[in-house]
Amino acid sequence: MNKLLPFGLLFAALCTLLGRAQADDTVTETRPIDARVTRIKLDGMVDLKLRQGAVPTLTITAERRYMGKLATSQAGDTLHLESEMRGFKFNNTAVRAVLVLPALREVVSEGVGMTDIAGFSGDELELTMDGAGSMKVAVDYKNLKASLGGVGSMNLWVSENDSVELDLHGAGHITLGGRSRLLKASLGGLGGLNAHQFQVDSVSLDLSGLGNAIVNAKTNATLSLSGLGSVTVYGRPLNRSVSIDGLGKVSWK
Repeated sequence: MNKLLPFGLLFAALCTLLGRAQADDTVTETRPIDARVTRIKLDGMVDLKLRQGAVPTLTITAERRYMGKLATSQAGDTLHLESEMRGFKFNNTAVRAVLVLPALREVVSEGVGMTDIAGFSGDELELTMDGAGSMKVAVDYKNLKASLGGVGSMNLWVSENDSVELDLHGAGHITLGGRSRLLKASLGGLGGLNAHQFQVDSVSLDLSGLGNAIVNAKTNATLSLSGLGSVTVYGRPLNRSVSIDGLGKVSWK
C-alpha cells in the first residue's frame, strides 16, 4: 500500500500538469463580420453565445489544435459557423464563440453544442434546431417562431408579445415561459412541451405524436388530439374546444 501512494501522487501531479498545458494552449481569435448579419447557421460542435450590441463582433476561443477546424463565412445577411469536429467527443469547452450583433432575425442549429441568446428585440425571430444540442433564449419579440426537429432541448422566455408559434416534430423538449396573446403549437413527434409558466390569452394546440403538453390559457383553449399524448391546461380558460381522436386525454387545472 505504501508503495502505491507515491505512484498515485505522481499520477495526480502528471494529470495536473497535462491539464495546465492544455489550458495554456487555449487561444482566442477575432474573426471579421459586419452589421448586415441578422441570420446565423450553426453546424457541428460549437457553443455559441449571442448578445445584442451596437458593434458586431465575433470572438472564438478554443484549443490551438481545434481553432482551424471552425470555419466561419458571411454571405449577405447570413453568418455560417461550421465545425469539422462532429464525428467524435472532445472537451466540453473545445470551441466557444461569442457573437455580438445589432439585430437578429433567425438562428438555425444543426449541431450538438449549446446556443445562448439574450438581449434582442424586434418584430419577428425564427429559431430552428435539428441537432442534438440545446438552445436557451430570453428575448423580446412581437412574434416568435420555433421549430425543434432533433433530440435536443429548447428553453424559451419571451416578454409580452403578440404570438408564439411552435413546431415540435422530433424527440426533444421545449420549455416556454413569459406572456403572450396567442400560443400556437404543433406536436407531432416524441417530444413534449412545458408551457406552464407561459401565460397566454388563447392557445391552439395540435397534438398528433407521443409526447405530452402543458399549457396555460386565460380565455380560449382549442385542442386537437390524435396521437397518444395528453394535455394539461392551466388557467381555467372560459372558452374550450376539444377534439380527441386517439388515446390521449385532456386535464383541466
